[in-house]
Amino acid sequence: MISNEASALECQSCAPRKPNFFVRYRHFLLSRDSILTFLNALLLMVGFFLVLAGQYQLSRVAFLLSALVGGTPLFIFAAKGLFINHDITAGVMASVAMIAAIIVGEYSAAALVAFMMSVGEWLENFTIARADNALQDLAKLLPSQVYVIRNGQEQLQPIEQVAVGEHVRVRTGERIGLDGEVTHGRGSVNQAAITGEAMPVDKDVGDVLFAGTLNELGTLEFIVTRIGQDTTLGHIVKLVQDAQASKAPVQRVADKYARILVPITFSIAILVYFLTGDIMRSITVLVVVCPCALVLATPTAVVAAIGNAAKRGILIKSGEIVEQVGKIDVIAFDKTGTLTLGKPVVSEVIAVNSVSADQLLAYAATAEKYSEHPIGRALVTAGNGHSQQFGEPTDFNVLPGYGISAQVDGHSVTIGNRTLLTERGIAWSAELEGQASALELQGSTVIPVALDNQVAGLISLVDIPRIEAKQAIAELKRLGIQEMIMITGDNPRTAERITRELGIDRFYAEVLPQDKLKIIRELQAQGRSVLFAGDGVNDAPALAAADIGVAMGLAGTDLALETADIGLMADEIERLPQIIALSRKTLSVIRQNVIFSMSMNMLAVILGGFGIIGPVIGAVMHELSALPVLANSSRMIGYQVPKEK
Repeated sequence: MISNEASALECQSCAPRKPNFFVRYRHFLLSRDSILTFLNALLLMVGFFLVLAGQYQLSRVAFLLSALVGGTPLFIFAAKGLFINHDITAGVMASVAMIAAIIVGEYSAAALVAFMMSVGEWLENFTIARADNALQDLAKLLPSQVYVIRNGQEQLQPIEQVAVGEHVRVRTGERIGLDGEVTHGRGSVNQAAITGEAMPVDKDVGDVLFAGTLNELGTLEFIVTRIGQDTTLGHIVKLVQDAQASKAPVQRVADKYARILVPITFSIAILVYFLTGDIMRSITVLVVVCPCALVLATPTAVVAAIGNAAKRGILIKSGEIVEQVGKIDVIAFDKTGTLTLGKPVVSEVIAVNSVSADQLLAYAATAEKYSEHPIGRALVTAGNGHSQQFGEPTDFNVLPGYGISAQVDGHSVTIGNRTLLTERGIAWSAELEGQASALELQGSTVIPVALDNQVAGLISLVDIPRIEAKQAIAELKRLGIQEMIMITGDNPRTAERITRELGIDRFYAEVLPQDKLKIIRELQAQGRSVLFAGDGVNDAPALAAADIGVAMGLAGTDLALETADIGLMADEIERLPQIIALSRKTLSVIRQNVIFSMSMNMLAVILGGFGIIGPVIGAVMHELSALPVLANSSRMIGYQVPKEK
């Protein structure tokens, strides 16, 4: 009966296949705004095809319908913002430009403006939908059922029916469904998703367990201390939601210029009418002062930059993010999986008692050959690269929370922690104890190895930095980033070693998810613009709260990738300097576009105000002024980030 239940639990805890894109986002894709955006794009395409086919009158109808479908929601939203909230944004400027273009018959220009603005809004709404979906997916970190011990009997129960104070049993390879405290057994738990620790943590009686973590080795019984939203995982979800809700809106370049230009536009148009009594001159002023060139100055450059980033494996989720990245002055990094590989690697082997380092590693690697523990796998990987080899281990025995023992080439091999060696009566020399302490002070995990009940040496393991991380840090400093910080749940010794090796300014160690969020908020309260780069569930609140959140791709959890503003499709931290440089270049192009557009405005206003040009010529200037802007923005598609000399 137990074995059948175990199979059922294993099936329940398997990661389900993700539904396809349409199923995951069907509510968003079928929303009114999405349908209007798609219809706007379709009518715009039909209009261009009709032009190519020589059907100019029909194309004008298609363009007008496209402008109305895409522009009406924008116009309503801008009007509400203007008259209710007294907020002048780029939407107001775009609405004026569309209305002016329609008045003079330039329907294609109006349709293009409507399309660019509606697509930008759609992308931002899609980002929100993805973040909401990711929060729902967090439930997949938890098993649907757990083993509860009631009246001395083990029962498989839905996780929702387990109460605080009940006892739960979790075996090797199973996920822990609730927060609790170990009451019986020993195990090794991978809690990187919650705490950010690279190494699995040994658990014994009295130790704390977190919901959503993985029991990699051993059988644990624990008393439930928190359930549902009260668990650490539940708190992380709440922190993400609160951070998203309180995140300050970005001050966009286009909005800044709109607040200046829109009042001036209407003032000039009214003044021209009162001075001349000619309504056509006023219309001409409206047409030329809010041309498509100015409205397209920002979105065209931003879209080109997003396309450029996509070619590099950088997913930027909205246009405002491109603008905001260029203002970043502080970068905070998670450690595990972001700056480091996130898995242990053998760094040093110290052998004693006439055993060579190669022999010691070979004994350890052979003994651990069938181990599922990350440290065991690291020893096997390191041993495979050495010439010394032994045959198959025999009498392999896993000692959860302690280590392993096995017979290798006629010798008894014991690998584990100090407690295991003490219980087996295996003594350490003072010299070896000192070497172990020195390595631990450097942030290493030290594993003693005993042969035939005598310590034969030590093997040191570390979570090593990514090869490209040091160069990326140096490049970010060259770009003028004022400060770089590492925030980790790992111990201070490891944190100090990584910051020293990579040239990071300072670090915070043994930090919980809510503390990461607090650190980000403190930096922002100092007036700093903060970019946070991370990859785990425990990073999600900080990713959501930071001015810009960047999630590492292949190493990143779904929640991190969906919560972040930027996703790296591969685990390449060297993309960060490219993002900064690309954003700053985009801001430069936007300023160039705006200066050109406003220069054209000034010339056209003077000509229109004095009646030198009428609405028709104004419309021609309206149309032609967009071409240099489009050409300038298109340069961002092929822009290459300068390399450090």
